[in-house]
Amino acid sequence: MNESPLWTAGFRHFLGSRFMALALCDGPPPPPGDVARFALCLVQAGSARVEIGGISQLVTAPAALLFDETLRPSFEAARGLRCESVVFHPGIVNDVFEPAVLRAGGYTGTAMQDADVLDPFISGSPLRRCLALSPALAARASAALGQMRILLTRQDDLRWPCRTRAAWIELLFGLRAAWDATDPAQLLPSDERVACALQWVHDHYAESFTVETLARVVGCNRTTLNDGFRAHTGHSIRAYVVALRMRAAAQLLRDTLIPVGDVMAKVGYDNPSHFSRTFRSSTGLTPGAYRQRECWLD
Repeated sequence: MNESPLWTAGFRHFLGSRFMALALCDGPPPPPGDVARFALCLVQAGSARVEIGGISQLVTAPAALLFDETLRPSFEAARGLRCESVVFHPGIVNDVFEPAVLRAGGYTGTAMQDADVLDPFISGSPLRRCLALSPALAARASAALGQMRILLTRQDDLRWPCRTRAAWIELLFGLRAAWDATDPAQLLPSDERVACALQWVHDHYAESFTVETLARVVGCNRTTLNDGFRAHTGHSIRAYVVALRMRAAAQLLRDTLIPVGDVMAKVGYDNPSHFSRTFRSSTGLTPGAYRQRECWLD
C-alpha cells in the first residue's frame, strides 16, 4: 500500500496510486504541503502546550485539534503525549468542495448543508481549533479511527471506500455537535511559571498535592504562584482543582455507567460524603441524581 500521508492507494480493489484523498498517521499531522489537506489530530493521552496560528494554549487528553490546509500544530512541553491524525481533502465529504470556497461560504443547497460539518476546521479563531472531548466521544473517535485504519489497510472488498467515508462522516457529525457545545479554549498565561503550573494541575488534578508542592515544581513561592494563577484563571489553585474534578466527575456520570464510587476515585476523592457534598455544591444535585437526570446511556 502507498504510505503517502496525503492519500490512500487502492491495492486490492480500485487499483490506483491516489485513489482516496484521506490517510491516517500516528502522531501529529504532517506539515501543510502543495496538496491541500485538512487535518484532525486526536489527542488520546497526555498533555502539551500547543501553538496554533501564533496562539499558545493547553491541550489535555482527550481532545481533538482541527485544522484547515494552512495550519498545523506546534507542540511544546509534551508530557506523555499520544496522538493520531487524519489528513483529508474536504472533497471526501462532498466532491465539489474546495477549501477557499468553503471559507467564503460559496456553496448553496445540499452542498451548503454538507459543508456544516467542516465549519470547525475553517474557524477563524485559533482558540476554536482545540476541542475537549467527553469520554463517550473520545471512545467513539478512537473506535472510528481504528475502524478506518482496518478498512484502509485491508481493503477486503469493493465497498472499502464507502465504508471508510461513512465512518469518517459519522465522526465529523459527532465532532461538529461537540464543537457547538464547547467554549473556546483558554490562552496560556505569558508567565512561564503559571503556564507550567496550569499544565501540571491538569495532569495531576486527581492526585493529592499541596500548593507548596506545586510551587516547588515550578520554582516560585506559594503566594506568587497563587496570585498569578488567580489573575489568569479567576480562581485560586485549590478552587481550580475542585472545579476540574467536578467537571471530570460530571462527564463520567453523564457519559459512562461506571459506579459512582469508581467515579469518585478517578477524580481524586476517597470519602463518599465529601465527594457528594462537593459535587452537589457544584451542580445542585447529588452524583446519583445527576446521573439519573443527565446520563443518556441505558
